[in-house]
Amino acid sequence: MSALKLDGESVLGSTPLEYSFQVEEGEHLVVIGQNGAGKSALLRILAGLLPLTKGTLSIGKQIVDSPVENIFLPPHKRPTVLQLQTGAVFPHLNVAKNIAYPLRQMKTESKKIRKAVEETLERFQLSEIRNRLPHTLSGGQLSRVALARSIAANPRILLLDEPTSSIDIEASSWIDEFLKDLRTTLILVSHDPVEALVIGQRILVVDNGRIIQKGTPADVSTQPTNSWVAKFLNLNILTASASGFEAKIDGGGSLRLAEKWNERVNISFPSSAISLYTNTPDGSPRNVWEVTVKTLHSDGEIVRVGIEGPFKATAIITQESLDHLDLRLGTKCWAAIKANEINVTPKGSLG
Repeated sequence: MSALKLDGESVLGSTPLEYSFQVEEGEHLVVIGQNGAGKSALLRILAGLLPLTKGTLSIGKQIVDSPVENIFLPPHKRPTVLQLQTGAVFPHLNVAKNIAYPLRQMKTESKKIRKAVEETLERFQLSEIRNRLPHTLSGGQLSRVALARSIAANPRILLLDEPTSSIDIEASSWIDEFLKDLRTTLILVSHDPVEALVIGQRILVVDNGRIIQKGTPADVSTQPTNSWVAKFLNLNILTASASGFEAKIDGGGSLRLAEKWNERVNISFPSSAISLYTNTPDGSPRNVWEVTVKTLHSDGEIVRVGIEGPFKATAIITQESLDHLDLRLGTKCWAAIKANEINVTPKGSLG
């Protein structure tokens, strides 16, 4: 069932906006694009802060915005919660009262509010700082408080505008892992390619107030619509269990790391960092594995090569290299990457 369907136009200042897409119940949709592309404006339309000038917006079976039918449901009556980049945590309320605020606005029973707040504090690891005011919190703690408050009201659709844009890697990793497992319908504007690929079940690419590409992360990253998308999504993402310098990849295979780790980790590395060889390579690469070519997508002089071995990955090579290696679908070859090209982050643990 469709959770949300938008086919309409609006205007922000002098910039025309035109969007057409739908989101299924429980789906995680990530919106990417350059600065000023119209990502935040899209969230404002969905939340009811920017009315349509043409077309319709439906949430479930209910039309919430249709100028021709003179229908416009204001933000506070929509089953959506919008969290802006700042988080907008109330400075005069402590952590617990911030989380309780939307429930009080909904006139929820006091007993239910207390129970929901306690559960949310525990869920977001905020119990120990429940009585502290926002000005005493770190950026990561503030982000968790803002997200906890947004989710406490159990919105049907959660709209997030770059929720991890100004916090440290560890806190960002925790929030990304939480959002990945969230069952709520989620529309997330992101500036982080790792976040987009980890959380997104589908990706929308926005440019100049319009959607220029949509598809699964694999589709968008292997067949990018322009050079900006190609550069933004030039990443392979894996999860692993690290022990010392070795990371055992979920599903099979392992990689040698440049530094010691001893925990569950997320691993990312640029597609352009993978080198392909027809024979086992000699020299400095610490990671070498045998693969089969599964996909080939050419974009001018650049070719994206989908490879499968112990794990799946995408390599980027030049057309000249493709011709020299004589790679075709089904060809077996060797992939290699240096340990210092691999980026490692803890998998969602705040300790």
